[in-house]
Amino acid sequence: MSGLTIFNAVMFLLIAAALAGAIPRWIYDGFLRGLHMTIGISTPTDQQLRRALALWLVSVVAIVDVLVFVIQYL
Repeated sequence: MSGLTIFNAVMFLLIAAALAGAIPRWIYDGFLRGLHMTIGISTPTDQQLRRALALWLVSVVAIVDVLVFVIQYL
């Protein structure tokens, strides 16, 4: 369980850094636009990019946490 706690802590630090603008846009801009185009949804504007990154990271945390819960307790 400590691995999951460390994962969550690191991911929430990344989310906070993304929302604060501490991560340069060139690092994640192409990835997010490619991800949105791949699954067929509209790409975020430049103003929405940081929030979109934070939302994707929150989604990853939720998915991983639920999968770990299902594997452990069901």
